[in-house]
Amino acid sequence: MAYTIGVVCSLGVGPSRGGRSRNEDNYLVCQDGKVQYLDGEREVRQLGGGEGVLVAVADGMGGHEDGHIASTTATRVVAKLYKPGVPRDPAKALLKYIQDAHQRLYWKARDRGPVTMGTTLSVCWLLDGTCAWAQVGDSRIYLFRQGQLRRLSADQTMNEYARRDGRPERPDGETLAQSFIFGSRGIGDNTRLRLEPGRDADQVSLQKGDRIVLCSDGLSGSVDDASIADVLRNTPEPQAAAVAMMERAVARGSTDNITVLVVRVDEVPLLGESVEAWDDEGDETVTF
Repeated sequence: MAYTIGVVCSLGVGPSRGGRSRNEDNYLVCQDGKVQYLDGEREVRQLGGGEGVLVAVADGMGGHEDGHIASTTATRVVAKLYKPGVPRDPAKALLKYIQDAHQRLYWKARDRGPVTMGTTLSVCWLLDGTCAWAQVGDSRIYLFRQGQLRRLSADQTMNEYARRDGRPERPDGETLAQSFIFGSRGIGDNTRLRLEPGRDADQVSLQKGDRIVLCSDGLSGSVDDASIADVLRNTPEPQAAAVAMMERAVARGSTDNITVLVVRVDEVPLLGESVEAWDDEGDETVTF
């Protein structure tokens, strides 16, 4: 398969206009044997050995340094999935890997004291004609196909889980229910994330011309789905589309950091093409 990728990861309007003084967002792009993410203001590029394209967006929280550490750690953790071969069930492997990594990192953070850091984490793995995805938090994942925008992910808010459980919604229910590393807010054990196959992790078949969009709530909190679709209809190049969406968010007064990542599917594999599969049972070591 062939892909074109565009990404912006912006401070936003900055502190002079009521925005953030530091960018706590991060992103990951693994493509053509290379891994790319941010370490502070520095763009890191290193070699990898994986199949297809692996991308992620992380929106750190916990205040300044903690948010930055959390989002950077998340991208480094996900990058370790980019290795030769592919899992037999990519969506299941993503969910399991994120759950296991969360548990290890939660206890590492607990060793240092109360856990105050966390991050959203939205991941897409495009390979062999499919896009497997998984989400923790509210950084969204969209599929744009033939002029129509479809949201693949659901924001993991307190009210979203109330709806799933058949409980009444709350006035303050749009609060984020859980995040990577930090854990949950009143919905269960902090050491395990509540991730449901088909809702928080799934996969979709890809067609030529499809575009996958990942974004932090610096975009989705100020630019609605109709406006995102409008940009994608009128801006076919991924980098130009990412920039245009970021500019709309700034123009509409977003005071948050803004990350937008767009992947365009330029080719799809012929029937019968495949790559070696592996079972994801490994344990990764991460330091932060």
